[in-house]
Amino acid sequence: MKIRTITAIILLLCTTGAAAQFRDGSPGTVAEEKYQEVWTLKDCMLYAIANSRDAKAQLAENDSRRVEHRSAYLDWLPDISASTSASTSFGRNIDPNTNVYNNITSFSNSYSISADYTIFNGFSVVNNYRVTRIAKLSGIEESKRIEDEICLNVIQAYFNVLYRAGMVRITREKLEESLTRYRQTSIMEELGLKSHAELLQVEAEVATNDFNCTKEQNNLEAELLTLKGIMFYPLERELSIDTNLAIAIDPYTIGESADSIFEAARTFLPEILIAEYNTETARLKHQTAKLQILPNIYAQAGLSTGYMTYLNGGNVSAGFVRQMNSNLGEYVGIGMSIPIFSGLERHANVTKARNEYKKALYEEEKNLQEVATEIRKSVQDMQGAAKEYIQADKLVRAYQAAYQANLKKYEEGLISIIDLQTSANELLSSKAERLNSALSYMLRNKIVNYYKGIHYLAQ
Repeated sequence: MKIRTITAIILLLCTTGAAAQFRDGSPGTVAEEKYQEVWTLKDCMLYAIANSRDAKAQLAENDSRRVEHRSAYLDWLPDISASTSASTSFGRNIDPNTNVYNNITSFSNSYSISADYTIFNGFSVVNNYRVTRIAKLSGIEESKRIEDEICLNVIQAYFNVLYRAGMVRITREKLEESLTRYRQTSIMEELGLKSHAELLQVEAEVATNDFNCTKEQNNLEAELLTLKGIMFYPLERELSIDTNLAIAIDPYTIGESADSIFEAARTFLPEILIAEYNTETARLKHQTAKLQILPNIYAQAGLSTGYMTYLNGGNVSAGFVRQMNSNLGEYVGIGMSIPIFSGLERHANVTKARNEYKKALYEEEKNLQEVATEIRKSVQDMQGAAKEYIQADKLVRAYQAAYQANLKKYEEGLISIIDLQTSANELLSSKAERLNSALSYMLRNKIVNYYKGIHYLAQ
C-alpha cells in the first residue's frame, strides 16, 4: 500500500506539471501574465529578421554601396578645384611690377580655379558606374537571401519545438494511461484477480513513462532555447508558441514537377541573381582592364590672377580691382596620356581580370546546379514525407485498434501485462512517426512553395 501511495504522488506531480505546461495543446499557460502572448511561426520569423545582426550588418553594407553608386555617378562631372595663397617678402626680392631687385617689403596674394575633365579613359567611368549599380542591386538580393535563411532556420527550430511539444503530449497521455492501469491492477490484486508480480510490472511501466515524460520535457526546453537563440530572443524570458497543427496533405504535391519549379525559381531566387551579378561585375572589370592599354584623353581649363602691394613706402601699387583685372590669366588645353611600358602591369591585370571572369562563370554554373539539386531533393523529400504520413496515419489507426483490443484482453486476463506494454509501445512509436512525418512534410512543403515564389512569410 505504501508503494502505491508513493507512486500515485509521483504521477500526480508529473501529470499536473505536464498539464499545466501543455493544456489543450497550448503551451505557456502557467507563465506570468505579461508573457501570455502566443507566438505564431510568422511572429517568430518577423522578430528574428528585425533583430538579426547579420541582417543589420547587410543593411549598413547596402548603404555603403548606395553611396559608392552615387559617387560613381558624380564621376561623370569634371573635377573643379580652387586655390589661393598669400605671402610677404622681406629684404632683397624681385619687384613684380618692374622685374628688378629691390629691398622693399611687399605683400602679395594669388587666386586660381581649374577644371579637369576626362574625355576617354577606356570607359572606366562608364564601367565603374555599372559595377556600382550592380553592387547595389546585389546588396539588395543579399539582404533577401539573409532574411530567407533566417526564416528557414526559424521554421526548422520552430518545427523541432512542435515535435518535442507533441512528444510531451504523447508521453503524458501514455503516463496517464499507465497510472489508470496501475490503479486498476492494484484493485484487481486486492481482489485476487492479478498477482503482485503483475502489479510490480505495471509500476515499472509507470516509472518508465514518468522518465520518458521528463526526458521529452527537457528536450522541449532545449529546443525552445535553440529557437530563442536563432530569434535573438531574450533567453531569460518565456516564449510560448502556437502548437496547434493543421495538417493537410495536398494530393497535387505528390506529382509536383521539380524541373518546372527550377525554371521559375532561377528568375527570382536571391542566390541565383547574386551569382549572375557577380558574373556581370567580373565581365565589366575584364572589359575595363583590356581598355586600359588605350590612351587616356583629358581636357583642362583654368583662371588665375593676383594682387601685390608695398608695405614700407617706395613705389605705389595699383588698386586691388585693377590688378585683379590686369593680372587675369586664362588657359584651356587638351592632353593625351599614352601607356608605353609599365612592367607589363596592364597586361597582367588583363589576365587576372579574365581569370576572375572565368571563375565567376564557373561559380554561376555551380550555383545553378546546386539550386537545381536542392529543389529536386526538396520535392522528393516532400513527396516522400506525404506518403510516409499517409502510411503512418494508417499505422496509428491499426495500432490503436490493436491496443484497445489487447487492453480488453488484459482486463479479462487473456494476455499478460508485458503483451499489453508491447502493444502500447508500438502505438507510441507509430504516433511519434506520424508526428515526425507530418512536420517533415510541412517543412518541405514550405521550402518547395518558397522555390515556387511564395515567400516564407506569405505562407
